[in-house]
Amino acid sequence: MMKALYYPHTDVTNPLIIKNALLLWDSIETIVPRPRWTPRRLQGNKVFNEAVDLVVQPRVPTTSERHEAHDVLQRLNENGKVGLLLKMSPPAWRSREFLIYPEKFLEQTWHLLEREGMARWVAGYHDCGVSPALGFLMLSFLADACAGTQIQKVTDRVDAYAWLSEHYADLLDRPYVKGLDVSQVAPAYDRLVTLSMEVLDARAIPLRNLVEFRKRESGRGGADYIAMRRRYLKALQSHLKRIGTEVRSSGDVRELDRQFKEGLKEDLADLKEELRAASLKTLFSKEVALSALISAGCLLSPVAGLTELASDVGAIGVIPLLKAAVDYRGTRRAAIQRHVTSWLYLASRRGVRLY
Repeated sequence: MMKALYYPHTDVTNPLIIKNALLLWDSIETIVPRPRWTPRRLQGNKVFNEAVDLVVQPRVPTTSERHEAHDVLQRLNENGKVGLLLKMSPPAWRSREFLIYPEKFLEQTWHLLEREGMARWVAGYHDCGVSPALGFLMLSFLADACAGTQIQKVTDRVDAYAWLSEHYADLLDRPYVKGLDVSQVAPAYDRLVTLSMEVLDARAIPLRNLVEFRKRESGRGGADYIAMRRRYLKALQSHLKRIGTEVRSSGDVRELDRQFKEGLKEDLADLKEELRAASLKTLFSKEVALSALISAGCLLSPVAGLTELASDVGAIGVIPLLKAAVDYRGTRRAAIQRHVTSWLYLASRRGVRLY
């Protein structure tokens, strides 16, 4: 199962995160304080709430995961790194409090921070308050522990984590290159998704389209839709891996992005060619030619995806008989299953189905 983990907040309210989740992952987890947590709903936004129900899963951190986050934080505090980080934080952060559900961390974590004067109990909210810099840092450690090496982390607090990554790297005397931390933030995936969407001219795929596609995964032929989405995600992950292992400059990133986009263009061109050939095979088949001569009561409904072709052949129409419909569907399905871009191609075509 291909999952993502969202952080630092408990609920996902950003449509960008939800759209990425629908496009890419089987589910996206959020770190919640207790079992039977109900994800937050947006009042009056039925489609968004439906999307949340489809892909968002609550994740209660285990005791070992909370211990892991505590140990990292304790080590940084012992060598003075946490204090230095807080002193370097942006002035606007120092006058605000970042509220955290206390159950997300161990009691000893809060005892440590209270002893150091870095946290306080906020009675009105039943939360613990820390500075934003510390809050972002703590929840990134907890996300690391929960995600491990197999779950993709994703955040919409890009500016905060860009600042944190840079200064945290400075404190640890490690190199930090701006613009190359593409594996941990939503805009990185969004940027890659945008590249592929530009190929299809489908940047603005409605959320409703994606919700309907995800619903189809639980119906007839659902395995094929799942396979298409996962194939597309693997292409993105492969590209991210190349950036993570081969890049030495921002120019390298641009070149790999160009190669990624060109590869999707070629894949889409091949897919369209195969689908066009499949459509023409049906259009000019004996069964379709005969269908125009048979009474309407004997005909099947038009196969999804052939409506556009019908307008090109005038009054003949494209209403295939059973055999032609099966041939077309089988050929089209085989073509779609082979291509990385199939998922976005179908999602961008209103009303087009695999079956």
